Amino acid sequence: MQRGSSPSDRIIAEAAWLYYIKNLTQGEIAARLGLSRPTVISYLKQAKERQIVSVRLTGDHLRINDLAEGLMERFGIEAAYVVPENDLGAAMVMHEVCVAAGQILADFLEAGDQLGVSWGRTVSDVAENMPYWPVADLTVRQLIGSMANPLLPTSERCSTEIAHRLSALCINLNAPAVCSSSALAEMLRSEAIIAQQLDLLGQCNKAIYSVSPCTPDTHVVKFKIATEGDVADYRRNGAVGIIAGRFVDAQGGAVLGPLDGRLIGADHRALRGMKGLLVVTGMDKLHAATAALRGGYVCRLVLDAPLAAAILAAAG
Repeated sequence: MQRGSSPSDRIIAEAAWLYYIKNLTQGEIAARLGLSRPTVISYLKQAKERQIVSVRLTGDHLRINDLAEGLMERFGIEAAYVVPENDLGAAMVMHEVCVAAGQILADFLEAGDQLGVSWGRTVSDVAENMPYWPVADLTVRQLIGSMANPLLPTSERCSTEIAHRLSALCINLNAPAVCSSSALAEMLRSEAIIAQQLDLLGQCNKAIYSVSPCTPDTHVVKFKIATEGDVADYRRNGAVGIIAGRFVDAQGGAVLGPLDGRLIGADHRALRGMKGLLVVTGMDKLHAATAALRGGYVCRLVLDAPLAAAILAAAG
């Protein structure tokens, strides 16, 4: 059987079906379709490149049992996925954690879920490494309003990409993430369309986010949501971490300040009401990640092995 140099999606899908679903060998597929074995190998490779086939890993293969079980028992969470460091640099460790989280997110979700999505480099990397895996009747919503720079991994950018990968309905929050005054923010929250979006945001039953430490270079400063002075004030009031723009103390309790009145997005109570998938890497996130776990913001956790060990040590 003669094929052109650019095979159709149909023939590639047929080869993929026989290999992945019917469990035929490459030789058997070649005989059935009248192809050479190297051509079959090429078609299977193209099936992944064209996203006809999406490969998913089960979570159990990503666990390091002792650390994962320790985190689950200590904090009462459903699952922990610990990615080994394997002498990789920080950037590669973060990449491996995000790849793992991208696989796990699809298993975390069920038909009819409403998923709240945060923002930042970690969440963006998860989105970019997710499989294309449709979830029926899934709705994706931003956890915080829009940000000024479209080149940064904003909440709308992350939510749009995740929705695309999962064939979900994406509902953007049509308001700024932060206003110049609490009075203006309150006026916007009172507008009918924004009030409705915020009310529906409260219906999210699941969420994905990372955490950030209360340092001068934290993500809320980089995204111009807060100033270094704002962060310093929250830190003086006991804040050790930031979750979706909200500050928390070492026990995960809400730390409130003037910035909260100017934010438009999910508050501490709404975040706690969602089953959270926390994706985090790096020892600089130790206190923030521990606070999120203690505060009940986490249902499932994906992190690197050194951080997992440090969290267990810190938690006693």
